[in-house]
Amino acid sequence: MSDTIITGAYDMHIHTGPDIMDRKLDFLEEAERVKEAGMAGYVIKSHYFPSSSWAKVANKRVPECQTFGSIVLNNSVGGLNPYAVDAAARDGAKVVWFPTVDTVAAIKKTEHIEEGGRRPFWLDVLLSIQADGMTLQPVRLLDDDGRLVPEAIEVLDVIARYDMVLATGHISVREAKELIKVAKERKVERIVCTHVDSQLCFWEIEEQIEFVRKYGVYMEHCTNSCTTGKVEWDVCLNQIKSVGCDHIIISTDLGQKKHKYPDEGLLDFANWMLENGISETDVRKTIHDNPKQLLLG
Repeated sequence: MSDTIITGAYDMHIHTGPDIMDRKLDFLEEAERVKEAGMAGYVIKSHYFPSSSWAKVANKRVPECQTFGSIVLNNSVGGLNPYAVDAAARDGAKVVWFPTVDTVAAIKKTEHIEEGGRRPFWLDVLLSIQADGMTLQPVRLLDDDGRLVPEAIEVLDVIARYDMVLATGHISVREAKELIKVAKERKVERIVCTHVDSQLCFWEIEEQIEFVRKYGVYMEHCTNSCTTGKVEWDVCLNQIKSVGCDHIIISTDLGQKKHKYPDEGLLDFANWMLENGISETDVRKTIHDNPKQLLLG
């Protein structure tokens, strides 16, 4: 395959099977597509299961693709569970996402369901759990005084010990700011603010610039957010240009059965960035240099 803008790129946010959600392809098929697209690697993300063992299998079967495992701190792994993070780290996981489908905001969505309206599959999972008689318990990061709970601090210490990447998940900006502040105090060096342009966890441009300058964090934009209409294209572009590409990563958040393959989504988005005045050097920073720095140092 001839070189393209995504040659050597890393996608830090791909949903593959096996999963309880319907996925477009499994982790081995995705590794093959990464190789064929000329990309360097990707991170397997599951809302429910650690993916480090899958990554080890993928790296053995498709060594041309660097596959990285992760863990997401939802209820299925015990929430803010330092023992689960430690086990994932020992198994080779590189990324730790804080809660996504079990945040306070996510569980509140079960109280306001519009009949016939479009909703994410994970919300159907929550409703099904509830219908089975289980109580939905949000994973809370902050206590009543707005301070990080002790379990979160224990998790941060594990992340620091193994030099893992902290990703904020779907938590609120208020939670994320406190988490990042304490994470840096606990010597966590690699931090990604997830979905910064999405309604779920929207960061103002001034807030992004402040945290980039103060803590050296990276701001993540997901191609899937724009292509599905969750985020306006001009909002995303304005944030990228205002913050600057030195501390931005572009991921796809793809793997859903009805959407494009992740490599296709990344290529389309990278070309859109080029067409809208972002230099090839800066685009490469967001899909190659910065993810590589986070994952490999």
